[in-house]
Amino acid sequence: MRRSTPPASRNSRKNDSNRYRLINVWATWCAPCVAEFPELVSLSRRLGNRDFEFDTISMDDPKLEKQAKAFLEKQHASPPGRLKRILKGEGRTATNFLYTEPSTDDLVKALDPEWLGPLPHTVLIAPGGKIVYRHNGQVDSAELLAKVVAELSPYYTRTT
Repeated sequence: MRRSTPPASRNSRKNDSNRYRLINVWATWCAPCVAEFPELVSLSRRLGNRDFEFDTISMDDPKLEKQAKAFLEKQHASPPGRLKRILKGEGRTATNFLYTEPSTDDLVKALDPEWLGPLPHTVLIAPGGKIVYRHNGQVDSAELLAKVVAELSPYYTRTT
């Protein structure tokens, strides 16, 4: 887990990679966040060989960083092997972040201006930065999977 500031969030939204980026804003004290998290991790694993990345931004108090890390470890919320290698090549090591700014306003503006603020909040960002899916509250995992697969195309194609 890496501590995040608004510029890191803007970089996530910018998405200058060739991957679709699913960003979930959550907290350990948020029951719907905790309930949906295993499904999001499962989705990430299922799409491990595709142009897909799952990033998280914890809204836990920075004093509770150890608690948030423990939750992520228990959920096995680390990037799949292929993505780890790609991230390393890009000079990145983390996909899980802890938001540390005192106000969430900067995060809302940077990530999704249509976000009303409650947790959890999930966005799917296409390469180039366009939000192609947003959901406030606990996601329907089948609906989210259908949207991601529709965006990626239903068939895996190997790229070189």
